[in-house]
Amino acid sequence: MTPAPKPLYVPALRMKSGELEGLLQLAEDVKEPTLPHLIVPPRGERDDELQRALMETESVPGAGIVLARYWAGRRALLDLQYLFQDFGETGAGIWLPKAFELARRERILAVPVASIADLTGARAQAYKDAVVGDPLRLALRVASGELVEPSVADRLKQALDRADVAPEQAAVLVDFTEADFSQPELVSGVIEGALEYLEEIARWYAIVFQGTSYPEANPAAHGGDELVPRNEWKAWSMAVQFGKDTGEHLVFGDYAADCARMLFGKSGGRAIRHYRYTTPSDWFVVRGAETGDDTTVMREVCRRIVGSPHFAGRSFSAADDFIHRTGEAFGGPGNSTNWRGINTGHHITRVVRDIGTVKGLQFGDRKVAPATKQFEMFG
Repeated sequence: MTPAPKPLYVPALRMKSGELEGLLQLAEDVKEPTLPHLIVPPRGERDDELQRALMETESVPGAGIVLARYWAGRRALLDLQYLFQDFGETGAGIWLPKAFELARRERILAVPVASIADLTGARAQAYKDAVVGDPLRLALRVASGELVEPSVADRLKQALDRADVAPEQAAVLVDFTEADFSQPELVSGVIEGALEYLEEIARWYAIVFQGTSYPEANPAAHGGDELVPRNEWKAWSMAVQFGKDTGEHLVFGDYAADCARMLFGKSGGRAIRHYRYTTPSDWFVVRGAETGDDTTVMREVCRRIVGSPHFAGRSFSAADDFIHRTGEAFGGPGNSTNWRGINTGHHITRVVRDIGTVKGLQFGDRKVAPATKQFEMFG
C-alpha cells in the first residue's frame, strides 16, 4: 500500500451491489482521489447475493471479501454501525477487529468509522484493536448538532485517547443529515463555523463535510423528469469559497445520488425505472413510463438523457457510455443493480472532475468504441 493521499471526495455509500459496481467502473484517475465511506448493511438487507458473501461466516462480517472484487489495493472508510445487533455487543471485541483484519488480508486498507459514543463507551477497546498504523487510522463520525455541545472538544480528545490515535491520524466526518438545505447560503455559514471550530480543537488528517439534499421520495412522475438542485454542493462550495484551495481544509462528501436515510430490509416492490443523472449543479431525474418492458422503458429514459443539454458525453465515464449505448439500442438496458451502478459511477466522476478541475488537475476522457454491437458493462 502506498501512503494515503489526501482525498478530494468522500461519498457515503450503502454497500450494495450497485454502488460497488459503480466504484469498479470508475476510471483510475477518478478512483485515486476518491475515499468511499462504505456503510455495511445488516443481515436483513434485500441484496441477497451480496449478503451471502458479507455474512459468509456467522461470527465475522466478510466485508473485505466482498470489497476485494471491487476496490482491491485501495483505502475505504468501513462503517459497521448497523452490525452490532447481528453479531452482538458482547462479542464485539473479537468480531469487529477480525473484520478489519480480514479486509486488510484482502488488500483493502479499511479504516474504522466510529462515533464519539463508540470510542468512549463499551465498544472502545474493540475499535482500538481494529486500528492499524497507517497515516489515516480512524474516522470519527460526528453529527453537526454535536458540535454545539459545550463538552464536545473534551469528548473528541477523550475518544482519540481511548483509540490511541493522534488527531493528525484521524478524519472527522461531520454529518449534516439534519440540516435544512433549502437555503444553502444559510447552511454554508454553519458549515464554515463547524470547520473553524474543529480546526481550533486540533490539526486533523482531514475534516469531511457529509450531507445531501436529495429527496427521500422519487421527485419525478412516471414518464417525466425533474431537475433537483444539489444544495449540499452549493452550500459546501460557498463555505469553502470554491477555488484552487478547495478541499485543503474541508473535504466534500455526500451520499452520491441518494438520500441520507438508511432504510434496510426487504422491500418486495418493483424497482423504479429511472436514472439520477448528476449535473454540475443539479440532479436530472429521468423516470420511465409506468407500463412497458424494461428494454423499451429504459431505452427511452436513456434517449431523453442523451438528447438533453445535461448529457456530459459518452466519453465522460463508463456510465455515460452505457447510457448512450442503451439509448442507441446497442446494449442494455440492464437491471436495477446496474442502474444504481450507473447513478453512482457518473455521480462520483462528476464530483471528482469538478473539484479536480478547479484545483488544476487534468482528467482524461474515456476511450469509447463504435456502438455497433451488444455490450456488457457489468460482465
